[in-house]
Amino acid sequence: MKTYFISGLGGDETAFERLTINSEFEPLFIDWKIPEKNEDILHYAKRMANEINDNEPFILVGYSFGGIIAQEINRLISPEKTILISSVKNREELSPFIQMVSKTGIHKVTPISFFTSDGFLSYAFFRKMYDRKMPLLKKYFNVRDPYYLKWSINQSVNWQPKHQPIEKLYHIHGDKDIVFPIKYIKNAEIIKNGTHLMPIQKHKQVSDILNNYLLR
Repeated sequence: MKTYFISGLGGDETAFERLTINSEFEPLFIDWKIPEKNEDILHYAKRMANEINDNEPFILVGYSFGGIIAQEINRLISPEKTILISSVKNREELSPFIQMVSKTGIHKVTPISFFTSDGFLSYAFFRKMYDRKMPLLKKYFNVRDPYYLKWSINQSVNWQPKHQPIEKLYHIHGDKDIVFPIKYIKNAEIIKNGTHLMPIQKHKQVSDILNNYLLR
């Protein structure tokens, strides 16, 4: 069965390169698109969904912000299953810090040039989002169009899910995730010492759980 993967903010298919997927499933990767001017998240999800052949059964796997987009795609077409990795299912799972950023709009006043600078990757908060000890962060953060980045961050902190409850929704999360702290996450399979970069740093454990969900 075709299984479509959507990476985290600023990432591409390299985020999943260490995962081992059961041979019954064909992994396909949906690349990020540059948002249109003033595009809302549902319209964006529709453009992402155009990469999916929904005339046959398929599965969606979304990592981090990709998990949010995967849930928006569920408003448009119906996968057999939707699997989230290091993501959130509703606004209540966002940390107080992210909700504060949303209310204050701090991210909106950041100069757009900042999002293309090398300093962006070394910026303390952004490195925390992934893992401050991760030496190859640039390898996995390679979609650096400034408008895409600023739009995606804004959509992440302001996400107001409007979809109906999703059937066959599965969630894998790490207990050391700084972006979406585990204390706010409900109904997820927990990986011990898993950070926001679990698909890379805990790829065996993620692969085992992911395959279990795929085969279920």
